[in-house]
Amino acid sequence: MNRPAWILIVAILAVLATMHNLPAAERRTIVINPGEPQLFVDDLLIESSGGLERTLRQPKKDNDGNVPVIAITDEFGDLPATHQANGTIVFDPKLRKWVMIAIGAALQLKGADRVRLYRYSSGDAMNWTRGDDGTPQRISFDLYDPLSRTSASNTDVFCFCYDHNDPQHPYKGWLWFANWGQGREGIYYVVSRDGRQWQRGRQIMSYNSRTIEQDGWKLRGPSDVTTFYADPISGRYLALIKFTNVEPVGEGNRQRSRAYAFVDRLDEPLNMNRIQRVALVPQAAENNGDMPHDEYYACTAWRYGSLWLGGLKVWHGKGDYPYSAAGSAFLKLVVSRDGLNWNKVPFRNDHGIPEVWIPNGPEGGNGGKNDGGYITEFSQGPLRIGDELIYYYGASSWGKNHAPGKRVTGGGIFRARLRPDGFVSVDAGTLTTRPLVCDGSNLSVNAVGPVQVELLDANAQPLGKTTLSGDSLAHEVRFDGRRLRDLAGDGQFQFQLRFAVGSGGRLYSFTIR
Repeated sequence: MNRPAWILIVAILAVLATMHNLPAAERRTIVINPGEPQLFVDDLLIESSGGLERTLRQPKKDNDGNVPVIAITDEFGDLPATHQANGTIVFDPKLRKWVMIAIGAALQLKGADRVRLYRYSSGDAMNWTRGDDGTPQRISFDLYDPLSRTSASNTDVFCFCYDHNDPQHPYKGWLWFANWGQGREGIYYVVSRDGRQWQRGRQIMSYNSRTIEQDGWKLRGPSDVTTFYADPISGRYLALIKFTNVEPVGEGNRQRSRAYAFVDRLDEPLNMNRIQRVALVPQAAENNGDMPHDEYYACTAWRYGSLWLGGLKVWHGKGDYPYSAAGSAFLKLVVSRDGLNWNKVPFRNDHGIPEVWIPNGPEGGNGGKNDGGYITEFSQGPLRIGDELIYYYGASSWGKNHAPGKRVTGGGIFRARLRPDGFVSVDAGTLTTRPLVCDGSNLSVNAVGPVQVELLDANAQPLGKTTLSGDSLAHEVRFDGRRLRDLAGDGQFQFQLRFAVGSGGRLYSFTIR
């Protein structure tokens, strides 16, 4: 065989070897789990497209964000205060009720009373009662360390979960103990039998115990807004860790940033050396959807179908935006396929603004009752209630750029609603999925018609086509009366889907059932 032929064979073998070792996210075929909605929030599912237009859909605020669902009344006497959603909402099967724990804050106070935790309950996750009987129910923690004979100044951000596998102590959480000194400040494991009385356990992370030099920056963490999410699929916990630049960048941007790590247990200290890179770092410049003053102050993460979604709280000390006043914080939507590598969802929202998912209202609006200031999130993500996603968030009416007495006051806990799977819609154009593998039988599509759906075989040859009309969360797709299984054969099969969205149509997701 001549030399050019040998060179060609070696080159082909090299390419084949490379293809064999491609990361899972880059392989051509995607395995679909039956029952998991497949969203078009990112591009993983899409092999090809033409004229594609997508919109970041914003949750619709109850009362346009002018009136909170829950507000501080006289818990702090006559002092101006606010509620923050730095907590969690869970369903307690023993009580057969939903339980919310949220922060109440009067930041002009000093000491332990300035940041408090209050408990609420609800039978339907829509109508909330203070405590169990309408009386404000404050949750207190012991701030004293008998070994050093010192006390933390106060607690701060809190998150927890309900562990159904532990009937004795199902409530488990992480709580930040602030200003303790000598390595004691940081995240502590806390536990409870009933969600009312809690005990402090081991320290999980120590404040600023890890420094990472990355892209020319020196980032240090963990810091106060560090939380976790209990993953129902793997049984593990995703830690969401706050880092900050050692030195301010540009015009005082501290580059608050977000790092992620999976842990097997909540009650064991996290080796911070596991964190090799901070996943989300603002650029402190007008770049990649950020403005020079934007900082990633907090984040959430939650499983949704085949992917991870989360809120990214963007605080900006300067810069008055049409959707957020200087000193306030708003939310962007972020997406991940593995829980560790995250990207902002870049599409324009309902008002044509890129990336902004939940904006602020006008600062100080409705007499200081609206959501115009400092937005906060509960750790568990949106709740599926009936045919809606119910999303609770906290917001003061005034941001941080004010004197005590007005700074981070007003507002409370607010509620917004979103269509199930409705985070991003495909509004125009065509898309063809990558080859999909699944052993399900039926195809359903969450869409507003007209949307044309075409089934292709493994060789991209058409098997059937239909057009959906009307609005349904689950259009049951039939191709000339035949199901997906009828056309694709028995057992696990490979196929592609091609969607074409007509004028006025919206495509949100598809599910193999």
